[in-house]
Amino acid sequence: MTQVDSGPRPGRPWLAALGAVVAAVLILSQTVVIVREGEVVVPTTFGRVAGASWTSPGPRLRWPWPIQEIHRFDARAQTFESGMEQTLTRDGRPVVISLFAVWRVADPIRFLERVGGLASARRNLNGLLAHGRNTVLGRHDFEELLNTDPARLKLAAIESEIANATAREAMERYGIAIETVGIRALGLPPAILDKVFERMRAERRAVAEAQRAAGEAEAARIRAEADSLREKRLAEADAAALRLRAEGDALAAEHFRVLDADPDLALFLRKLEAFQEMLGRRSTVILGTDTPPFDLLSRPPADGGLTGAAPARAASAP
Repeated sequence: MTQVDSGPRPGRPWLAALGAVVAAVLILSQTVVIVREGEVVVPTTFGRVAGASWTSPGPRLRWPWPIQEIHRFDARAQTFESGMEQTLTRDGRPVVISLFAVWRVADPIRFLERVGGLASARRNLNGLLAHGRNTVLGRHDFEELLNTDPARLKLAAIESEIANATAREAMERYGIAIETVGIRALGLPPAILDKVFERMRAERRAVAEAQRAAGEAEAARIRAEADSLREKRLAEADAAALRLRAEGDALAAEHFRVLDADPDLALFLRKLEAFQEMLGRRSTVILGTDTPPFDLLSRPPADGGLTGAAPARAASAP
């Protein structure tokens, strides 16, 4: 007969140690949960929430599955963007608008019970934002959304109203805190886009015409002032010229009275003027001394006459 040794064989103790390690890892994976930073964990026992959620990072003990199940949610702020959807303003104008929202899981237990996951949260947020958008835009006119005058725009107020209209309901129904709501894109339906642009161009043309008319009026005023000032200066110049001419005529009349009293002196002065005009610098003239006004160069007669016969001589001017 062959005897079988059922005891432990020497040289294989590491297999038992490896099995113990694997068993410990499996037990720890089913009984210990590591909560990461920025994460919230909700444990459920047999499908029901057991106690409070775990928000602080670190290890937590749990019952193994299927007794307890672990649900993890990102507790950090997240963003959501809605699609381009058409709605109406208070004055019946259609606009196409897209919104974005910054949100986070504020009540993880309610979020798990009412929403369940991220995909459902996005669908619920889209419905809340659509309802808030339609309600708020129905209280505002079209010109408060699109306008060339920045003072008439109320985009910030509209965003704040949509956030206030959706934040309370999101928290009460889904455990979601909406921190910010903004307008991501704003446009018009293609059917009325051309009409709006034409209206804006007409408004700009009206403003341009008003500015042009004001400029023309100002130019006319400046031209009228310039013409008035020119007429005034010309009148002053004409008056000054008349005054100077009258003074000159008065002085001339006084000289004429002196010359009328002595005709010979007047003739003598006229001859001197003619002599000065005819003889320039470095000129030579050969004429008889009896030729006026060169008769002044002849020796006057003893009786003091200004004219007389004399032999011809050469007259030279330096």
